[in-house]
Amino acid sequence: MEKYFSREFQLTSNDVNLEILQHTVGDVGCVVWDAALVLGAYLDHMNQTRQIPVKSRRILELGSGTGFVGLVAAALGGDCLMTDLPEMVPLIKRNLLKNTPLLQGAGSAKAFEWGSDISGLVSRTDKGFDIVLAADCIYYKESLNAFIKTIEDLSTHPNGGRKTDIYISYEERESEEKKTLIADFFEKIKKTCCVSKVPYEYYRNDFRCEDIHIFKITSLEM
Repeated sequence: MEKYFSREFQLTSNDVNLEILQHTVGDVGCVVWDAALVLGAYLDHMNQTRQIPVKSRRILELGSGTGFVGLVAAALGGDCLMTDLPEMVPLIKRNLLKNTPLLQGAGSAKAFEWGSDISGLVSRTDKGFDIVLAADCIYYKESLNAFIKTIEDLSTHPNGGRKTDIYISYEERESEEKKTLIADFFEKIKKTCCVSKVPYEYYRNDFRCEDIHIFKITSLEM
């Protein structure tokens, strides 16, 4: 029998209190990591201050894990598709079901492997996604190039149009392997995308940490 423990998260935009179930045993995607909390809180703050209005926006989350960041987006009124490997989808769906009454927008879950053809994701709308979210996804060397390809593929709307805004968060780690991985990611992604660091003053006050960073990524193409 699967065992869970829960974590609550209070949204300042609308006083919604999400409850996120996490596995007691499992891989890295089974719990809510600090970089996800910071990204979710950032989205909440930017929505509250109307700098990034979320309501009715088409949103995609990559590497959703528990679905936390995507659920924040849906609770704020966004139409959010949460994605991860097939084995993680049941946990996302469980959290989606648990929090559905609290969502002002819509949420759904789907299996997606980085590097795959994104047509199955964007086919739900010929306009693509307004916002893409990814928390602590730069973690394994083996998946780096696939993650970069997916970011590049998603950075521009199909059939032209305005750019998709991609927000990624990551936590600095002490190992040289992780530091090299982060450096490799930025070296490669900057060849095809515009990358800018989000200043700490835009983070939610109670979710700021000098070891956790948020970057905005957009296509170089107009």
